[in-house]
Amino acid sequence: MTWLKRPSSREGKNEFEIPAIPDGVLQVCHPDWRGVRTAAYAFRDPVIESSDLKRLSAHAEDLVDAGVATVVIQGWPRNAAQFALAMASLDVRVLTVFHSSPAQHGVDPGEADAVRDMLVLHKDGIVDQIATVKAGVAASFSSLGHNIVHVGNRIPILEPVEPATVAEGTNVGIFLYPMWRKNVTTQILAAHKLGWRSFVMDEPDVGYISRNDLTICGELPRDEFLPVQAAMDITLNVTLSECHPMQPMESYLLGVPCLMSRTSDLFVDDPDLWDLTTVDQADNPDAIATATERLLSHRDEAVERAASALQRMDEVSKAQWLSFTRP
Repeated sequence: MTWLKRPSSREGKNEFEIPAIPDGVLQVCHPDWRGVRTAAYAFRDPVIESSDLKRLSAHAEDLVDAGVATVVIQGWPRNAAQFALAMASLDVRVLTVFHSSPAQHGVDPGEADAVRDMLVLHKDGIVDQIATVKAGVAASFSSLGHNIVHVGNRIPILEPVEPATVAEGTNVGIFLYPMWRKNVTTQILAAHKLGWRSFVMDEPDVGYISRNDLTICGELPRDEFLPVQAAMDITLNVTLSECHPMQPMESYLLGVPCLMSRTSDLFVDDPDLWDLTTVDQADNPDAIATATERLLSHRDEAVERAASALQRMDEVSKAQWLSFTRP
């Protein structure tokens, strides 16, 4: 087993500075929710990070004085409801975005409760509009009488990245938390079958996988994580539940192909690219291994076509975001 860096959490980070608010729109997100945080910055409106919005609520008037007319709560950090109430009381338009899949609701702690809280606040006139980043969910909620809109994630913002130095051989990035829906063990087995080295965020609690065969990265800050991701030959994001994943987008923008499951709509507008970059048997190590080899053998083609597909997607998501935040 190799450690790149032991996991470190920024949990409890509540210090913040009010950024410039040129268009009146401010986003709020949790500093430790990597995908949600990356997605928030990708929308290109100012962001404040806080793991507990109670303190931020006490500065509601300061935010209004700084020019905040619309606040978007990304995810649902602790005391988000209190913050929404504080901002709405000052006539600030409150919007919320949830990044969870219905597959998580009732299974992953807090996910369904967060959406329920948003819906209650929307019914009470505190939250003006709710969005989901997962395609196909808004219409289903509408059938239940809830007015929710779809706003797809935009492509992440990346500065030039120098790949980290890693061992020779084929290196596979499986940068996912070892929880049920992330399917980490299955993907490690696929890499083992191919004789490739797995880079993982954390070690799954599985006794039959040797720790010596894993490179454990820990929870790296983004500026340290991206060089590791850029050094991979391929990354895997073959999850059992997904919304609109940021990590595969990052991977392709770094020039690294990423194999995904068919649980999101990423690349669905290009059937050939969709077929090349996804696997339909997400819980089958053999199928993942076969699809991974195929994708890696078409690396340059996949990266080039993905760049075009991501640009098309980004234009759609940008328009959805502007309609959501600036109606």
